[in-house]
Amino acid sequence: MPLYQAVSVIGSVLLLAAYAGLQTGRLNPSTSYPYQLCNLGGAICLAYSVIQPFNSGVFLTEVCWSLFSIVGLVKLLRMRDARRATAELDPPEEGARPAG
Repeated sequence: MPLYQAVSVIGSVLLLAAYAGLQTGRLNPSTSYPYQLCNLGGAICLAYSVIQPFNSGVFLTEVCWSLFSIVGLVKLLRMRDARRATAELDPPEEGARPAG
């Protein structure tokens, strides 16, 4: 199997895994890094696979899919950082034992 075909199969499996996880409730796009990473990896693989011979429609779709996945990952990272900052500002509850 040529490399571009193997890469396209990997990309399809990643995108289908993300979609299956979404539909079965195992992955949540708002809170799941694996969901976003599967979408990003799958889109990059499929974009690579249509470079030779070039397919402009599929390539455009996969570039946009990648960008949307990056936006989702950035959102997740910002949410994580905001939760950490909030946790650092909250004083410990009365009677709570210090960590460690």
